[in-house]
Amino acid sequence: MPDGNWPWIIAALAAVVVLACLYAVVRLLRRMRGLRGFVRSPDAPGTAKAAYYGAWIYALSPVDLLPDPILIDDVGVVLACVAALEQMVRRRRESLRP
Repeated sequence: MPDGNWPWIIAALAAVVVLACLYAVVRLLRRMRGLRGFVRSPDAPGTAKAAYYGAWIYALSPVDLLPDPILIDDVGVVLACVAALEQMVRRRRESLRP
């Protein structure tokens, strides 16, 4: 391997990581959007609404813990929100079963 190609290899790997994180955030936001019916119901807990809207605001805001090309923090916040909301939905379904 020629010595002059390593910057291009690093740039290509960085681009792949950024694209993978962007893909993950978009998939998770679409999954979270599917949970909006639960969040909009009148008997949804306030924590579900706060987590839902907070995750959307964090994911779409330009202010992040890490710079924007690195979307790992966005992935973490949205993933935690999706996991919490899905857990709340499971508990709600179990409590409604006879």
